[in-house]
Amino acid sequence: MAKKVLIGVLLTILAFSFTGTREIKGNPFYNVPFKQVVLEQPPLEAEGHILVAAQEFFSLMGGSVDWYRNRGVLRGKKVAVVTVGSPTAEIDGTTRRLETAPVLVDDRLYIPLTLALEVLDQPGRGDEDTYLPSLQGGKGLHFRYYPVYDLQASYDPNLGQLAGRLFLAYQNPNLLSLEKLYFNLPANAPYGKGSQITVSRVSVNNRPVTFNTKGSTLEVFLPAVLAPQETIFVAISFTTKIQDGASGRLGRTGATLMAAGWYPILAPYVAGSWQGMASAYFGEPYFAGSAYYRVRLTVPTGYQVLASGRETGKWEEKGQVIWTFNSDQPIREFAFTAAAGWDFITRQAGLVQLVMAARDEPAMAALDAAERALDFFQRVFGTYPYSYLHLAFVPLDDLAGMEYPGFIIISNRKGFNPATVVHEVAHQWWYNLVGNDSVRSAWIDEGLAEYSTLMFYRNFNTALYQTKLDEIKRLGALTGQPVDLSLEEYGDEQAYRRAVYNRGALFWLEMEQAVGGEVLRQALSYIQRYYRYEILTQKALLTILKYYGATAFNFHSYLRN
Repeated sequence: MAKKVLIGVLLTILAFSFTGTREIKGNPFYNVPFKQVVLEQPPLEAEGHILVAAQEFFSLMGGSVDWYRNRGVLRGKKVAVVTVGSPTAEIDGTTRRLETAPVLVDDRLYIPLTLALEVLDQPGRGDEDTYLPSLQGGKGLHFRYYPVYDLQASYDPNLGQLAGRLFLAYQNPNLLSLEKLYFNLPANAPYGKGSQITVSRVSVNNRPVTFNTKGSTLEVFLPAVLAPQETIFVAISFTTKIQDGASGRLGRTGATLMAAGWYPILAPYVAGSWQGMASAYFGEPYFAGSAYYRVRLTVPTGYQVLASGRETGKWEEKGQVIWTFNSDQPIREFAFTAAAGWDFITRQAGLVQLVMAARDEPAMAALDAAERALDFFQRVFGTYPYSYLHLAFVPLDDLAGMEYPGFIIISNRKGFNPATVVHEVAHQWWYNLVGNDSVRSAWIDEGLAEYSTLMFYRNFNTALYQTKLDEIKRLGALTGQPVDLSLEEYGDEQAYRRAVYNRGALFWLEMEQAVGGEVLRQALSYIQRYYRYEILTQKALLTILKYYGATAFNFHSYLRN
């Protein structure tokens, strides 16, 4: 790879990691239930009991841990001595039987949450409703607080632009105070193919504030330091120029508008830094945290809209039509498509309403595949929490399909393949419900979506399963690149797809052989429960897999990091 590309990657990462936060010390947070926080070092489950990483957990609560080989000393208000694998502990000299024995995972001592709470002098049942001791400022966890977006936009096809206003309610979920907020402007990156977001005004709590836009980044200076758990209200006025003739995820072809990455979206704060956009034109060059959405779109009469939200209203006003949407539950982003002349097919699948927008395309086949996949993945991975799943055939040249929260687009310029729909439905669990860094760890959601598609066909059509498996093996064998490179490092889309999609799927197939299909399903189901609406890091994923039996797995054959 060219040296200047690598330097560019480093500069992008550094630009989002050195400003905008301030550590809070000596300022404890009280009355926080376990279920309201996400620990950076993931908790685990054993026989229905919660295990926590002792050293990291005690440092958050003001305690300390020393351990050598298989013995650990826990210090809080009390002192406990534990041994890995032993069902008993010595607490202030008294022997007590534990609900489950401590374990060692990836060189970390994991202990029952009940034991940790007892040593810290806050006894509890040790379930997710248990309240934690006072949290100290710093890193290591964040609160499950999800912003609320209120988006209002008007589409003018003559000007080829969206004029919008974004209202954001943001509660600081970190144990660090914030001096700035960062937003990504996807349209301004190569991803946008010539589209452009222009920000004209930003206010915080009804006061205009200073902001900077540079490329695909919007930097907002807060009028006062935002302490942990405090809430602010941000308003952003913007205009998005939509590139004409761009048949991609953001663009318009004829009378069809596809809008994804069309508004300023809050950059995710992961592992101590704000995450910016990749400069690659392929793959998914940005990712986002989950948020609630309320959206009001104004379009000319004759346009129909399908989106990443449940339609809550539609009415005519001054020769235009206003459509309103609500996300039901947190979603990663809000995308929509608007066009004229669609036929809509609606089908009820349990509690979920499926809506298909098409013209002369194979709508029923796509709808059938979506319904069966939705049912299958709910049984395997857990409940789909939205009341809607929308699908639309749109002009896509570079992609067979693309996933958005509760919304799937399918190319009407490529031959239809039901496996595309199954793959995109799988993404509702792997990308939307559980997110990941799609710039540096895209193999997590793409590999899991491909593996999930294989699981589906293995259950319903063994011939198609074998055909798809053979194709994945053939394409995966054409590269030896690690699956966890950044988008820029792959250089082009073909190399990216062979590594991330195909070798990514092979990783999960080999993992299935190593730990067993049922054990892997249990691990993935646990991830879906704990990380729902959250971002799963590669580090946390590997810890969980090792706990579920992948101790002898050769991770280095797939991963660089």
